[in-house]
Amino acid sequence: MLEHEKWLVIAHDDLKMAKLALPQELFSPLTYHCQQVAEKSLKGYHAFKKQPIMKTHDLAKLLEVCLTFDRDFEKLRQSVSVLNPYASKFRYPTEFEIPDEGDAELAIKHAEMIMNLVLKNIGT
Repeated sequence: MLEHEKWLVIAHDDLKMAKLALPQELFSPLTYHCQQVAEKSLKGYHAFKKQPIMKTHDLAKLLEVCLTFDRDFEKLRQSVSVLNPYASKFRYPTEFEIPDEGDAELAIKHAEMIMNLVLKNIGT
């Protein structure tokens, strides 16, 4: 299995986990897994383009690298903006409200958008 394929397999597992969490109303971990879908998908695209994998959870930084290869990734700015805080936002209850079902469904939607665009752009 090629490196980019490994990233995408793990991203797909995170997406499956998020979808399993939805009916159980596990919204905080769900949003975290959606951020991970996005991060691993974008890193998978970096691997596909033979770029070094950045050690960051910042989706905006990862998106910028993708944009150097394909301006089509510009469509993902809003999705990145929605998902970026979920890397740590709900791990601690001191600063933010706990996500609700609407937040969870939106997170899944944006995670799928990112993964699908990556898959389209690598031809799978």
